[in-house]
Amino acid sequence: MVFDKILGFKPGADAPPAAGKTLAASGSKYLLERIVKWVLFLLATISILTTVGIVSVLMFEGVRFFTSDFYQEKHSELEVTSEAQGLTGSESAATTLAPGMIPRVHVRATTDSVIYVSWDRPSVGAPPTDYQVSVLPSLNADLSDCENLGPEGASCIIANAAPGRSHKVTVAAIAGAEMGAPLETESFAVPEKVRWHRYFTDTKWRTLLVPRSYGIWPLLVGTLMIAALAMLVAVPLGLLSAIFLSEYAHPKLRAITKPVLEVLAGIPTVVYGFFALFFITPLLRTVSDDVGIFNALSAAVVMGVMIIPMVSSLSEDAMRAVPVALREGAYALGATKVEVATKVVVPAALSGIVAAFILGMSRAVGETMIVFIAAGQNEKLTFNPLDPVNTMTGFMATTNFSDNAIPGTAQFQALFAVGITLFILTLLMNLASQFIVAKFREVYE
Repeated sequence: MVFDKILGFKPGADAPPAAGKTLAASGSKYLLERIVKWVLFLLATISILTTVGIVSVLMFEGVRFFTSDFYQEKHSELEVTSEAQGLTGSESAATTLAPGMIPRVHVRATTDSVIYVSWDRPSVGAPPTDYQVSVLPSLNADLSDCENLGPEGASCIIANAAPGRSHKVTVAAIAGAEMGAPLETESFAVPEKVRWHRYFTDTKWRTLLVPRSYGIWPLLVGTLMIAALAMLVAVPLGLLSAIFLSEYAHPKLRAITKPVLEVLAGIPTVVYGFFALFFITPLLRTVSDDVGIFNALSAAVVMGVMIIPMVSSLSEDAMRAVPVALREGAYALGATKVEVATKVVVPAALSGIVAAFILGMSRAVGETMIVFIAAGQNEKLTFNPLDPVNTMTGFMATTNFSDNAIPGTAQFQALFAVGITLFILTLLMNLASQFIVAKFREVYE
């Protein structure tokens, strides 16, 4: 009532137009805030669900790599039956000295590298006194169980068969010194199963040639070696650039130099790859004849150049966040600019600098095109940076663009196994970065 008298209108009268507009405006702002809030919530939910979905699919397909049996039509085994075509009694019994052709041979190959062979006895010709069983290619197959079978023999076991390799089994009946016509089975592959411990302990990665091997160490060592060499280039150059921009550069010079430096981050990585192959590699080959056309060192050098803007920009931002009062206090104590930069600013911004290094390392680990073009696809365990190597991302790119990425095969599922390994590696690096930032972070007021 008091406010009504002050404002000059009577009780029961309508609210002033200005007040009504204010209330309407407040209602509109509240509604807009609600809409913005729910839109942001929806976008955040979509982002989280997308991330969870990608990781879930990656995990599911990666686990299938270790739990599935490949190169087969049935779970855990492959069965093939071959029968003689157009076989008649008169044709098989051309002579009574030799037994007829075996009418049917059945093989069953399992993931433990064993081939079970069984057959039907010939019903024409001389009675068999023995059977001859052979396998091509034999390699290191053990046929001791298929020797001296006798007239009652109708099955045997071939051990130590090569997993993943195509085989053919031949069975023939023998009567004394005469052998009947052999019956050869269709080509079949011994089922192969990837074991967990072999993935983490084998030192060979060979997905195309048999016997196949899926030891992650050649790819892991190649990835970490190139990333480490790249950081040897990026860390000193990036840190020195950050110190210059933060402590020495004039504001006008910084405004020009920093964008120019960050242009490196905008160059496509495929350009870096060709630059490494056609410029850095020939340059290295003039220094040493041991440098291959494809090598880890040239890829690492160019990758380090590519990472410099990330290390420099993040480190410079961390240094500029250090309060000016610390610098002025050091200058008041008689410190030089070099001492202020190296003994005051860098230690105060250490958490941000180390986080920049780890993020740069993660970027190097996940790089694809540079290593795909310049490092080669040598899936051999080596610690020599002058040799060609392959990385986890390089293997994924190579396999994806080849004819071997056939769904349902071990080569295809290996893409997801390597992908989940790479995801875990980068996740650990990011967690380490967050831990370092939280532990050494300096808060200034």
